[in-house]
Amino acid sequence: MNTSWNEECFNASNPDACLASQMSLITSLTVPLSSIVIVGNLVIIVGIIGNKSLHNPTNCYLLSLLLAGLGTGLIVPSIPMMNFKSEYASQICFFFHLLPNFIFLAFLSNLLVVHYDRYVCITRPFRYSLSWTHKYVPAVILTTWLLPLLFASLPLFGWNNWSPSARHCYFKLIFPRAYIYLEMYGLLIPSILAITAMTSQTLHVARKHIKAIKKMHRAVHSDSASLEKQLDFKYAKCIMLLFITFLVCWVPYIVFVHISLFVENSGLKTRIILSCLGTSSAAFAPFILVFNNNEYFQLWRKVFQSLQKLQQRR
Repeated sequence: MNTSWNEECFNASNPDACLASQMSLITSLTVPLSSIVIVGNLVIIVGIIGNKSLHNPTNCYLLSLLLAGLGTGLIVPSIPMMNFKSEYASQICFFFHLLPNFIFLAFLSNLLVVHYDRYVCITRPFRYSLSWTHKYVPAVILTTWLLPLLFASLPLFGWNNWSPSARHCYFKLIFPRAYIYLEMYGLLIPSILAITAMTSQTLHVARKHIKAIKKMHRAVHSDSASLEKQLDFKYAKCIMLLFITFLVCWVPYIVFVHISLFVENSGLKTRIILSCLGTSSAAFAPFILVFNNNEYFQLWRKVFQSLQKLQQRR
């Protein structure tokens, strides 16, 4: 407790109790959220690796995204800790701040590629085999990790507010305001809007296909009400998932970043809660992508069925 402190607790009547309370809040929030993200990503990763029918370019991108999501789950506890000042040496201070930023940027770049790959596959199915996402899978995956690493390393190459006389490690010393603006408005928000736009266009194409299927089915069968209801329900569920993805996964993160930037007196507890919920909620995006596909859980169903048979024999 002596190496970490912040101005609110430092000026409080009982600094140790104040800091202990905030550390308890961080633990109570990050441990369950981080555990859910880590376990969820591991379950899907094992499901993909153990099912040979899922070994294709699209799921290679998804696997890369899940690895980034796994890393995001691991760094969730470190995000609220950036609200504290600490007495780390400069090298450790840079590592402590740059690694989480790199992991989250890699997560976002992988998510963008996954959505683009699915967008091309659905909107241009006959040209999909000629697309760069299909032809150059290893190179694209490598790029989704190298570009975030390059951008995240810019403070290490001199774009920072660090000074030799700095006595404490703090995120404002590592990330200049211009860097944060560029990351937020030049990378994060455009990527989120692009993902939302591609998903909307994909749903628009799916709606056209549904109308064509319903029309063909009416021509063959007089009673097609049941099928039409099923198709409409699936489409409505996809629309709801799009809304949930944006509302639950991205709005908390955008709110967290803007409050950190523009609201100076927001209160440390508010920033801690928003940082935990914002980062971890974004990491739930891959779960929504596989929500409707039972193939990703086929391996686990077989495992549970085998365990049930063993129990029955006993």
